[in-house]
Amino acid sequence: MIEMKFLKTLFLIMVLLTVLINANSQQRPVTVSYPANWWTGMKNNRVLILIQGSGISGGTVSINYPGIKIIKQYSGVGRDSNYIFVDIEISEISEAGNVSILINSGGRTITHNFPLNQKRKKTNFQTINGSDVIYQIIPDRFANGNPSNDNVSGFFEQTDRTNPSGVHGGDIVGITKNINYIAQTGVSVVELTPIYESNQLVQSYDKFAPTNHYNIDPRLGTIDDLTLMVSSLQTRQMKVVLTKVLHKIGDQHPFLRNPPIQEWIYRRPEINVSLNTNNILFADPYASPEDLEKHYSFWESYDIPSLNHNIEEVRRYLIQHVIWWIETTGVDGIKIEDLQLNSHLLIKELCEAIKKEYPSISLIGAPKTDLVVHNHFWKNGLTQESMFTHITDLPLYKRFENSFADYRNSNESLRELYKILASDMIYDDPANQLITIGDAHNLTRLFTLAEKDLSLFKMYVGFLLTARGIPSFLYGTEVIMDGLATGGYGFVRGDFPGGWESDQFSAFNPASLSPRQREAHLFFLKLLEWRKNNPELMKSKTIQFEPNNDLYAYFRSSNQKKLLVIINNNPNSPRRIENNKFIITAGNFNKVINVLTGEVSAGLGNLILNPKSILILELINGN
Repeated sequence: MIEMKFLKTLFLIMVLLTVLINANSQQRPVTVSYPANWWTGMKNNRVLILIQGSGISGGTVSINYPGIKIIKQYSGVGRDSNYIFVDIEISEISEAGNVSILINSGGRTITHNFPLNQKRKKTNFQTINGSDVIYQIIPDRFANGNPSNDNVSGFFEQTDRTNPSGVHGGDIVGITKNINYIAQTGVSVVELTPIYESNQLVQSYDKFAPTNHYNIDPRLGTIDDLTLMVSSLQTRQMKVVLTKVLHKIGDQHPFLRNPPIQEWIYRRPEINVSLNTNNILFADPYASPEDLEKHYSFWESYDIPSLNHNIEEVRRYLIQHVIWWIETTGVDGIKIEDLQLNSHLLIKELCEAIKKEYPSISLIGAPKTDLVVHNHFWKNGLTQESMFTHITDLPLYKRFENSFADYRNSNESLRELYKILASDMIYDDPANQLITIGDAHNLTRLFTLAEKDLSLFKMYVGFLLTARGIPSFLYGTEVIMDGLATGGYGFVRGDFPGGWESDQFSAFNPASLSPRQREAHLFFLKLLEWRKNNPELMKSKTIQFEPNNDLYAYFRSSNQKKLLVIINNNPNSPRRIENNKFIITAGNFNKVINVLTGEVSAGLGNLILNPKSILILELINGN
């Protein structure tokens, strides 16, 4: 009898708790906002907050917080919209604290907490310049520092290293644990490909299809992991760049299923989705409005929709999220991928907002174009006022990628390099503003371009690290990782050897490398160490000589030193160079050092270059 009473009492308590929980959930539905927080003291002090929650559409918003004023508010427009836009202004008198946003909807008041944090004291960023070298990392493929986050509940893809296009388990902690290796390699900038949450059904490892713009993908780690990595690299006097994607999202993004505004996402085109975009269209002054509209609404693939940049709210949302990542992490640079697929208005407003807040930050544009004039257009914009501080140099890469290949005409391919550099007159400061690409996450590996021939590989690397501009290469290129882009990006983005405990050998331990890997690694180390010791020379002007008889030469020149690089591109015959060939440009010097061998001489003498080889000499005027 006592047991029956106890069970009845327990049942009544459970029913009561259920009623209370349900009532509470109705009074306080789960709400999220984009952004989730902001800061005091920001020059970008007008913030468009997008609040999402069940049943809040049509409600009215009030804020009673010192210094915060609501400029306007309105509900989302669309099928089953559960959004409210709140446009606020944060004045100088506002202090850090928790802002209560009250939403009065359907006779109930819902409170959404919006943290207002203190702005970072950091105002000066380490600007990227010609003395730097960029090391591009795909976090999922570099090193697995925390196996516990390999598989996360609620995410479609689980770890599968046997699948070239699958999730492999690399993460931010893996990068932090191997900072010593990165620093010892001699690079000075770490560029991360996107780290957005990307809960896609397939190919979610590269994070180029965001499903949440404000979250780091939990399989890569936490925001604390990221800020620790950034500060650890910066402590070593290295710079960090984050890649941002503005023109597309993943089809698992909640904005696709229930957009805040119906036109937020372009409808999927009726025609077949194709990867063949027209990369010159948005830089064409004569482009038809029909062509422009077609390409703005282009879907990259069946599961990657395009965002409509014509809508003001979309542009403000995207701009604010980039500022949020800069302020949250303190990175030194931002890179905009596939710049040619973004609207001019968005890019102009983005660059203005970022420069307003962070005048010394590096802004890198990465358009796909092989035309110098269009590359310059994407850097400077419609008004010819510089939008980006840096621009990737794909026009040079398009000539560089096959310049030393055996099947190419050996002198003509050198002339193509020569002509592209001769077009530098269009840029303000090519040595410090152009990113010279060796390879990248979406390009064939350098060792593969070199036909897996170490002599050719050294020619490619030697040019990359001595020509004007800021060299950039993909992780693992220094240990001759290979991969052909046309075979699938997953093969280019292989796992860095030694990044997983089960790996048979490790690039983090040079003793475990093969003889060819060690030779390539040592070649990189020597050149990168020399660059590090001669920063002014790498930021200096270039003087080049017209290619002739399969020979191409150029100087980098500063006050006390000159660098002379000579390339013999002939596949069969050595080339002899008379000692008076460079007499005017070389000027006075009394010491010549072979950068790669360390050999020292008093003059140039008569130089003989072996077939398919590069000679790198330092000319010094002084003791």
